[in-house]
Parts: sequence; C-alpha cells; structure tokens
Amino acid sequence: MAVVRVGTSGWSYPAWVGTVYPPKTSPARMLGVYAGEFSTVEAHATYRRLPSAVALTKWRDTVPPRFRFAPKAHMGISHRRDLDGVEDRVGAFLAAVAPLGPTLGPAMVSLPHLTPDLDRLRRILAAFTVPAAFELGPAWDRPDVLDVLDAGGATLVVSDTAERPTSAIPAVGPVAYVRLRRADYTPADLDVWAQRLAKVAADDRDTYVFMKHDDEATGPRLARELMSRLHG
Repeated sequence: MAVVRVGTSGWSYPAWVGTVYPPKTSPARMLGVYAGEFSTVEAHATYRRLPSAVALTKWRDTVPPRFRFAPKAHMGISHRRDLDGVEDRVGAFLAAVAPLGPTLGPAMVSLPHLTPDLDRLRRILAAFTVPAAFELGPAWDRPDVLDVLDAGGATLVVSDTAERPTSAIPAVGPVAYVRLRRADYTPADLDVWAQRLAKVAADDRDTYVFMKHDDEATGPRLARELMSRLHG
C-alpha cells in the first residue's frame, strides 16, 4: 500500500533546539528525535562529499524501519559540465549510500542546466540503480523530458514556490517527490495539498514531501500540520 512520507530538508540545525528538539539536545541526538516524529528527510550532506560507511550505518541504526532518507546526489554527478566518467561517479555515490540499506529512499539529482539536455539526462539516469528524482529548471518542463524520466524509472521533483506555484503532481516514475518551498502555508493551502497527496497515494505511488528548512522551525510545524491532515 502506498504511503505519504513527510519531513523537512535536513535535520541537524542548532536553531531547532528548544523548539523541534528538547533543550540541550546534542547534534548526535537530533536525528533520533527527528525520526521519532517524521518519516523521511532530505539528506544534503551527501552533496559536497561522500560520507563514510560508518556515518551512514549510524544514521540507519538511529532511525526506525519505516524511515527513509532521500540523499542529494553528489555535485560531481549533477554539476560537472563534462560527462566523462559520470557512470563511475554515480557508482561511487550509490556505493557510498548503500549502508543505508532499507532506509534508502529516492536520490535527488538537482541539475543546474538552464537548457534541456536529453542526452545528459539519459546518461545520468541510466547509471542509477535506485529510484531517482530529478530537480529541473522551468525550461525542462516538456513532455519529452517526462517521457525520458518515466521510461528510466525516475520521477520529476515538484517544487512549489511563491514565485512558481504548482498544483500538478505528474504521474511520472514509481514515486512522487514534492518540495513545498514557500515561507508559509495557510490551513487552506495544507488542506488542498493533503488532498492532492492522498490522491497520488491512492494511485499506488509512494510520495515524499519535504518542507523548507528555516531557523524559526516553520518547516517542522507545517510538516506536522500536513501529517495531521493526511493521517488524522
């Protein structure tokens, strides 16, 4: 049965101590507290360097079985201009995150290229052996791009912002991946999003939803409110 997992972008924020986390919570204890409430997280630590197996094994052992990490693909995959050796770089990334085991969710690949490049997309996508979610710019909003993603078992990252609001979650790939990036959402906004997400789950697609990080802990609050609508 498909599920909707809700979380935030990252978890290790000192500013959340005293709000999201109890007073005096140490950085080492943050993930355990976070995973006791939320069911997924975007892990950005994998973007700039490949983490050690020891570190990721500790992450895995800290969270419950239902939890899923969505690691951000290393910048060597997404941001290098040339594609020489990209398959090896994807392989190194996948080997690095393998210790997450069953807690590994979809990998997020953020391509910075303003002009669509289907050959680049196909080559990177072909190297992934786990579900991948591709974050692409507005110029990539074309049916042929969605066809490439769907054929490769990948999905499109849906980003809802104040500048570019979205209401559609395309039926692309085995999972859905949604980033709710506005500074705030009204109760009515969350009602609408809960309905959209429930519809995707009813179509038998697991869905990952991530609220924006901020020091004021608005993201965790909104994540809680959205979960209450989905599961209440």
